[in-house]
Amino acid sequence: MLILGLIGLGGGSLAALAAVVLFLLGRKDDPTALSARRGGYYATFLSFLLFTVAIIVLIVGFLTKNFTMAYVAQNHPVGDSSLMWLYNISGLWAGREGSLLLWAWIITLFTSFMAFKGAPKNDGLSGMALMVLNLIVVVFGAFMLFTSGGGNNPFIATPAAYLANGQLIGMASGWGMNPLLQHWAMILHPPTLFIGYAGLSVPFAYALAALIVNDDSSRWVSACDRTTIFAWLFLTLGIGLGAIWAYAVLGWGGFWGWDPVENGSILPWFVGVALIHSFTMYRRRDTFKKWTLMLTAITFFMVIAGTWITRNGLITSVHAFSQTMDAPVFYVFGGLMVLSLILMAIGVAYRRSSFTNKGYIESLTSKEAGYYFNNLFMVLAAGLLFLMTTAGWWAHKYLATTSYEAFGRYMGVIYLLVMTVCPLLKWGKTGAKALWEHIKLPLVVTVVPFGLLMWEWIVNLRPVYTDMVGQGGALAETFQAFGPHWLYDATAVVTLFLASFLIVNTAFVFINGARSRSKATGDGFGKALGWIVRKARTQSGGMIVHIAVAIIVIGLVGAVMYVREVKTTIPATPGATMKIADYTLTLKSTSQKTAPNGDITDVAHFNLKKGSKDLGTVSPSYITRATTQQTNPHAVVKSDALKDLFIALDPHNHDETGAVPADEQNTLQLDVRINPLIRFIWIGVGLMMLGTMLADWPKKKPVLVAAEAKDPVLKPGARK
Repeated sequence: MLILGLIGLGGGSLAALAAVVLFLLGRKDDPTALSARRGGYYATFLSFLLFTVAIIVLIVGFLTKNFTMAYVAQNHPVGDSSLMWLYNISGLWAGREGSLLLWAWIITLFTSFMAFKGAPKNDGLSGMALMVLNLIVVVFGAFMLFTSGGGNNPFIATPAAYLANGQLIGMASGWGMNPLLQHWAMILHPPTLFIGYAGLSVPFAYALAALIVNDDSSRWVSACDRTTIFAWLFLTLGIGLGAIWAYAVLGWGGFWGWDPVENGSILPWFVGVALIHSFTMYRRRDTFKKWTLMLTAITFFMVIAGTWITRNGLITSVHAFSQTMDAPVFYVFGGLMVLSLILMAIGVAYRRSSFTNKGYIESLTSKEAGYYFNNLFMVLAAGLLFLMTTAGWWAHKYLATTSYEAFGRYMGVIYLLVMTVCPLLKWGKTGAKALWEHIKLPLVVTVVPFGLLMWEWIVNLRPVYTDMVGQGGALAETFQAFGPHWLYDATAVVTLFLASFLIVNTAFVFINGARSRSKATGDGFGKALGWIVRKARTQSGGMIVHIAVAIIVIGLVGAVMYVREVKTTIPATPGATMKIADYTLTLKSTSQKTAPNGDITDVAHFNLKKGSKDLGTVSPSYITRATTQQTNPHAVVKSDALKDLFIALDPHNHDETGAVPADEQNTLQLDVRINPLIRFIWIGVGLMMLGTMLADWPKKKPVLVAAEAKDPVLKPGARK
């Protein structure tokens, strides 16, 4: 099995290297070059097949518990869950070696897909793009095979001293997957992120290819724009799944902790937003050319930055694969990050006379300017967050969570303003009178949702600030860290207003468009609206994403700014109570259960009341794994339309100051939170996914074969 896996990994890397060489030899259009380029396509497909073999070998190793494979022995799941077969598959990405192999394989998948699309043309642009993608595969393959003495290779044998009759013995008997990873969301979270990461390599490759062949047309954008949106869609899904996992599994009541690895996943998401908008300007206005080229490199830089942050060992993170410096990771991936920017900058400078804009920003009140400010803002936000996240490396200082929260709040308010204003602007220039005509009716209608949100804020949210600050302690300080009370209030009110206006204004874009079409064609309003959504899918999907962002922001105001929390220690005796707002928890009993595999589950059973209304029994618990002694909390979440009640049992019995009560055996440590409006976040993420899928849905159009397709790899008629 190990030999077959090494053949897949090594052979796939060599095939990718062969593809790089063949595509370089095939830069010209003479018969020899065209033949070499054909060979590059075949080598690309072979690389994908061989990497697929490596992936299958590792999955089979997990499913059959082949502990002779060190990676399987160290990352196999432990327990008796009904999802165990899926946890075995997810062992593939539970550790560094396997996750790198998965990432490389997904890149070969994207590369083969782009090769399949470009094969009928066999043109220079596609060839150079595939050369870049294959070169990235070579870097990943070489890293796994040749760095850290094989420590990054998933196909290393387990030392014989740790095996007896195929089972792990001694110290190795405690090896296994982190129990926190054994959750349905973690089955999906890493691979969806890697699909996003791998897919965002494609626009970088096509941008470099356009520079190499000196083609400033929008051909390269058209070749990769759908793939870019598809990748951004999966990156969004991955981030959302990660938030669900953090909320459901980690037991701290939040969904985003500004951990370096969390930040690493959102960095390419930020820049990806700018890149997708730049593609629109490149295609529709023949402008932002150098912007777009550089954005592909910045996006790729941020993609690799996520890996560099996770694996270099210099930045502390609960997700990190290493806690000590890993020189190969630091230099190889760090070098790849820097080199991507340098190569693109050199290419843009060298081809600057060819890649000139045909359209320009005529006025700061134009749609072009709106796109420009959108791009500038997202790049600056990503750059600032990158510097904050890596401050532990370059400044030897780790920033407090409140610093990141301040960044998110104030940058979020500014970006909401940009998103709100941009759709109101016209191409070229927007006069003040025309802008007012667009804005006045949506502004009046905004009073309705904003009024409802203000009622919720005054009645349920704002009192949280007063109560939490009034109780003092560390929890109060997290509120006071953001400045005076009036600034806290103003931030919330302005954010809720902008979110309300963004929803209403975007809805009016659909309404006005449908009314105009209905008037022009005589169709009913509903039919006209349906036509717009179906036929103008890219624009409609983008507008739906805007609405989703506003809904998410409303949820963030409640679930981040106005969380009511009580951390308390109560006697572990029936009848003990604790209160939070109008909820009362009364301890009924405690229990402990030992599973056949030795895992111990401790449960506390509480009667829950809201005022005088009995809400039944809730039973927060935690599991202590027999093999690793790690604990896995199982919090209880009671939801209603506007809030979640989050109840966690702390297995470590640490109070608010971090101290352990003297009578630990006879006390229970509870962490109870009320997370208002959190459901808006999940609804918004779902709507964002739907909008992105609509925008990315392919349109039927004739296939145009490039003029230089003198020797196609696959003839168009050969496809079935």
